[in-house]
Amino acid sequence: MTKEQINLGAVQETLLIPLYYRSLEAKSEHPRIDAHYDVDLINKIDYDFSKYNGKMSIEGCIVRSIILDREVNKYLNDHPDCVVLNFGCGLCTRTKRIDIKNSTWYNIDLPDAIELRNKLVDKQDNCYNIGKSMLDETWANDVKVKPGQDVLVIVEGVFMYLTEEEIRTFINIIKKNYRKVFALFEINHTIFANNTKFHDSVKKTNATFKWGIKHGKDLENITSGVKYFEEWNYFDLYENQGMLFNVFSKIGYVKNLSYKIASYEITSE
Repeated sequence: MTKEQINLGAVQETLLIPLYYRSLEAKSEHPRIDAHYDVDLINKIDYDFSKYNGKMSIEGCIVRSIILDREVNKYLNDHPDCVVLNFGCGLCTRTKRIDIKNSTWYNIDLPDAIELRNKLVDKQDNCYNIGKSMLDETWANDVKVKPGQDVLVIVEGVFMYLTEEEIRTFINIIKKNYRKVFALFEINHTIFANNTKFHDSVKKTNATFKWGIKHGKDLENITSGVKYFEEWNYFDLYENQGMLFNVFSKIGYVKNLSYKIASYEITSE
């Protein structure tokens, strides 16, 4: 079988990191997510994944999947006919792991990432791929939302590579096109902004962290129309990181440095 060569931009290349780590989880003795599909994808790609061996990142990618799978499931149970906008989708395989009900999914990412996704990920009913930047407001022209239909926005593994102004632009695009959405965003701490060298996996790429906030609620200060609900800290689900890690994770300041998934409501003005 001829494997797919990888030719991605610096940030887009990072989509391979969570894919690889999910595939490792699938091969573990007691996998916490059903990631067998990710193993199949890895086997189709010609790439040196061995450079990615960060223990914290492996755990972080799995915990992120656990939290988002759970929260997306909750939303779909309450809004089974919703539209899901999955930004920076890369090779996300969430729709292969969960029951998407009667929802319609739009996977949105830069053109080279979507080109790779189209080659590797099997087509699925009610799931569509859009090859545009999340900052290009014309992506909304490719999305069909019925009057009164609920909208869920997911952004994982993306905001840290954007500037605050770019995140403001994105949120304003959402506000311009939708009266109200429920959003799940991955949030990283300000300490990591411009400190990519401290990340055990992303430092092995040419991508750069640009943004962070200390608390999920701080996103309300970026632009109007953003209402914070709650957040889920990765530290709460980390496993097998050692006794010292477990001790430090109980310290509030240290724990707050962890990545989080935060939920929001974004409303038009």
